[in-house]
Amino acid sequence: MRQLDLKRLALILAVAVAVIRCGSSTTAPSSVADLSVTSTVVNAHSHTINVTASDQLHAADTTYTTSNAMGHTHTLTLTAGQLSSIAAGGTVTVTSSMSTTTGSHTHDFTFQGKK
Repeated sequence: MRQLDLKRLALILAVAVAVIRCGSSTTAPSSVADLSVTSTVVNAHSHTINVTASDQLHAADTTYTTSNAMGHTHTLTLTAGQLSSIAAGGTVTVTSSMSTTTGSHTHDFTFQGKK
């Protein structure tokens, strides 16, 4: 009988630990989606950036490289706070790095979280 009680206790503790670990994210994984965002059009072209649901759920400052258009790319950084905001369904606009290909320019990207 005592061995059965210990097994039940071990099971309860294992479930509690799993619940606590899952609860460390403020956004439910099922409510966050991968994003593919297209930039503003500047100098007759635009770029895209992909932000995974995983990046949103495990927010840390992350630098992304855009798609290649007209022979160049840009980079942009989303902060942990911005990624968390997107995961919660918020909107964040970020300006890319500058490129001198096709003339000095940047692009704006608006990320709208999907809830």
